[in-house]
Amino acid sequence: MESAVKEIAGILTGFFQSKTVAAALELRIFDAIDTPARAEVVCRRAGVPLASGKRLLIALEAMKLISRENDEYRLSDAAKRCLVSTSPQWMGWMARHCDVFLYPLWGQCAEAIRQDEDRRTAVFGDNRSWFDILYQNPRDVADFQEFLGVLAQPFVDGMIESFDFSPYRRFIDIGSGCGSLPMSVARSHPKLEVAVCELPQAAAFTREKLDARGFKDHIAVFEGNVLEGDLPRGFDLVHLGWMLHDYAIESQRTILENILAAMPSGATFVASETPLNDDESGPLFTSLLSINMLLSTDGGVESTTEEYLGRFRDAGFVNTRAQTIPGPRKLLIGEKA
Repeated sequence: MESAVKEIAGILTGFFQSKTVAAALELRIFDAIDTPARAEVVCRRAGVPLASGKRLLIALEAMKLISRENDEYRLSDAAKRCLVSTSPQWMGWMARHCDVFLYPLWGQCAEAIRQDEDRRTAVFGDNRSWFDILYQNPRDVADFQEFLGVLAQPFVDGMIESFDFSPYRRFIDIGSGCGSLPMSVARSHPKLEVAVCELPQAAAFTREKLDARGFKDHIAVFEGNVLEGDLPRGFDLVHLGWMLHDYAIESQRTILENILAAMPSGATFVASETPLNDDESGPLFTSLLSINMLLSTDGGVESTTEEYLGRFRDAGFVNTRAQTIPGPRKLLIGEKA
């Protein structure tokens, strides 16, 4: 096939691969290959017919997620780390979230761009906010927070390595999800008082995760709403993780003003985001995520570093700056005079 045609055809059929992997995860095909096995054994373990199961195995081998040796299927290193359900980095949560929420919305992409508005009502018959829809089912909350926790870990490691926590006494993480960052902060800076603030719909999940990892008596969990200004006060270091992009620009300003109002004088605010390039040329993931914000949220949008920092200044933050750290996110920093 001529190279340009092949390239475009690959892009247009990209969903073939994502849906194939999602199906394999639902059927626990990767679990069935956790120990090497022939096709008939894999299909028997997964409870699928051999004929259709072999089609799936052939596709997964072509995608290099599995391989064959002496007619036995084996997992690739990536599949072992991310696609076996007992792995700490299992991405099945993300596959379910994409299937239930994102894939139906992306079917409305052209209309969302034509109308410049979300497609929640068209897809779900529900005009409530994205998080109200998402958080009505505990399993959906778990799916969303679990895969965000996996995606966040490289950022957490980068922030612990590169950000100076030593000047601060009290740290709070807003929208903490699985609690990955506050747990890491508590471990690496035991003298720092650590807390999280979560929406009431998600707070129980966060408490469960903290309790299971032995942090019940070490990390306080507050229920609040950053958009409504319902926030705990008195923390001299506040972090908002990968959340500003979920909201329209005016709502972002409101959030920033609410956070500033809850901070004592001299406190530091840090937002972690994956900004667009300064010239808006990408990166690819962030640019596609911006379309996802259009489809799913009330005006959520990805922005450049300077656009974010401009909103910090509009809200009243001083000494605004960005810090590049290892991992996928950038730190956007402001202080309260």
